[in-house]
Amino acid sequence: MALSKLRGSLYDPFRRAMVAATPEEIVRQKLLQMMVSGLGYPKELISVEKQLSELPHISKGGPLPKRRADIICFAANIHPEYPMYPLLLIECKEGAVGEDAKEQALGYNHYVQALYVGVAGDGHFELIFPKAVSFLPTYSALLEAVSLCK
Repeated sequence: MALSKLRGSLYDPFRRAMVAATPEEIVRQKLLQMMVSGLGYPKELISVEKQLSELPHISKGGPLPKRRADIICFAANIHPEYPMYPLLLIECKEGAVGEDAKEQALGYNHYVQALYVGVAGDGHFELIFPKAVSFLPTYSALLEAVSLCK
């Protein structure tokens, strides 16, 4: 995460663009860095600020809210109908994570249908669905948990 103090922006390697260095964006970039560098999440399977309407598995039958999911990590062969499917959806917030953030993430997941949902704040992560844990598991641990449920 390269921060440009002169312009109040930083480079997002996932979107390949300079973005405003808001407190929420800094939380997002730190988490993304940890996911890829420390927890084995493949960078090429992560989408950042993805419009719900851009997700191929979401039914086009009804209107979708014009919203973007902060982070979606995909995995191959975890759904019988789609070669790539959302494994993890994460909502990022500046500061502490409250009930509003959890409700927002679960609301997004009503459409996204990721197998896992988490929320992240400054220095805090919580997996909130399907069960609550206070840490972000590795990519391989989530995949293993999915394979055990098949």
